[in-house]
Amino acid sequence: MAEQELLSNSMAAKLLHELMSDKSAEQWEVWLRNNRKPERRVTYHVPYVKLGGGVFYDREELAKFAEWEKGRQLGSIKLTGRAAEVMRAFGIGEKGGSTTGRKLKVTGINPQVDEATGKPFIQFVVDDPLMVYRVEVEESKALLREWADAIQACERMTA
Repeated sequence: MAEQELLSNSMAAKLLHELMSDKSAEQWEVWLRNNRKPERRVTYHVPYVKLGGGVFYDREELAKFAEWEKGRQLGSIKLTGRAAEVMRAFGIGEKGGSTTGRKLKVTGINPQVDEATGKPFIQFVVDDPLMVYRVEVEESKALLREWADAIQACERMTA
């Protein structure tokens, strides 16, 4: 049986900071203290042992927690329903996606005529992922106004 390497609360916090630098060692120390409180509901309980008035953590258990937390943050945990739909919509975890949305790559805005009705419409083609939209003329006018309003608002923000 391999010997267990136990780390004090502050050393455990430093290790967590090294493994996941999104929090400082001081923040991880507070997080570990809160994680030990039985009245707190936590999504992952990090095991610890009390020895001689101190609290100690197994290095391997901390590494397991870090892997679990990274997976949760990166979305490798299988999401379903609306959460999964939002992740796909933004492209989170996909090439070209981010937490602020996908990069819009328009490859075509084409005037078309419906063969059945003879009514004109706009064909809007987006690449990555490839999507082709049919936008009616009135909808296109409304979108144009919304784009113009959004552009003006952005210009005011940078002025």
